[in-house]
Amino acid sequence: MEFKATEAEGKLLSDGIQKIVVVRQENKNKPCAPVVLSVVDIFLSVFVVTPLVVFAWRGSWLYMDVQAQYFPLMPCFFIGMAVHVILALSQDVLHAAIVESDKHWSLKIVSHFLRRFYTYVFLNITVFHWRGGWGLIDSYLHIQFTKDSVAEKEGIHWFLMIWVACFITLIVIKGLRNAIAPPFAICIDKGNYVFKFPTMFKRTNKQSSLLAILDCFFSVGVMGNLVVTLWRGLWVLIDLILLPDNFIWSSWSSLVLGLLVIGLVFRLQNFMKNLCTKTSGLTKIVIADFYIILSCIAIILYWRGVWNVTNIYFLPDDPELSGILSHFIGYMFLVVLGCSNSLLVRGVYIDGKEPNGECVVLPCQYLRIIFEQEDSCEEEESDLGTIKMMNSVEV
Repeated sequence: MEFKATEAEGKLLSDGIQKIVVVRQENKNKPCAPVVLSVVDIFLSVFVVTPLVVFAWRGSWLYMDVQAQYFPLMPCFFIGMAVHVILALSQDVLHAAIVESDKHWSLKIVSHFLRRFYTYVFLNITVFHWRGGWGLIDSYLHIQFTKDSVAEKEGIHWFLMIWVACFITLIVIKGLRNAIAPPFAICIDKGNYVFKFPTMFKRTNKQSSLLAILDCFFSVGVMGNLVVTLWRGLWVLIDLILLPDNFIWSSWSSLVLGLLVIGLVFRLQNFMKNLCTKTSGLTKIVIADFYIILSCIAIILYWRGVWNVTNIYFLPDDPELSGILSHFIGYMFLVVLGCSNSLLVRGVYIDGKEPNGECVVLPCQYLRIIFEQEDSCEEEESDLGTIKMMNSVEV
């Protein structure tokens, strides 16, 4: 039996649909929800996601240190870089095979497992690369450490000279932004966020296999190692400056200072965005680089604080068990939260490239992305329902 509305019913139904659409548009225009979500995202990023990321990294790193005979520095360094290059070259193939083909429910289950496995492998080869890089720097440049693994001043001048050179190189090639990590960079485990990441020159195998290989080698071997050295230098400088004779107080001070500087960075974001919007060229890049450097200092202060405080209080007498538990607690909770890709260090981004001050907008959105995706799906379903209702009115 077909539904036929009277003119009065049709007018009432049509008015109701229009009111629904108007209310939806009014809700979209309300600034309250985005502001609240942004604040919640910041707190989640700083107090939940980042400590979990540090736990996972520390766990892998500490376990490899304890079992150092099975994880020699030089092989780990080159294996980490090599696998990173392979994953960069195969990102389009992996995306097409795993993400774009998961239509059937059984394929979705397999796809979900493969995504988590990919993230886990990538995490550990990244730790291979970074641990190997830091260890080789310490070994070849003769950096001395206390029993608490805090750098000492003796013989540090050669390393500082090389670190300054790497720092200047990153500024010149506009690569400082690649040193950003949680809490200022959160990556969720959704679709395009899993396998795809940009390289320096964005060459693909379809354009030229040789150029794509060279691009990936440069992105990992040059840009990646410059970032590794930048982090090591800032970490060592904090060791030397921040209460070097008292490891416990130094660790807690690093944690507290990190939180304070993180708060300052978030507080300055709109101001820096407006400055970058009003400027261009070299001035814009200088402003963006200053903001990124401040962000890097905040990140490393906070990471060092969380890392060292965990070393002090979490099973200090059994470092192997401490590392294993720390690793799996961090990784599993991030998988449950759906942002385990925040563990990965990958991709190349250029300083000051985005227009309208977007170059200083920190990508730490978590709930906002999830709600925007849900709202998008709901709006599509609602629009289809609205069209069907209007068609019924017209019958």
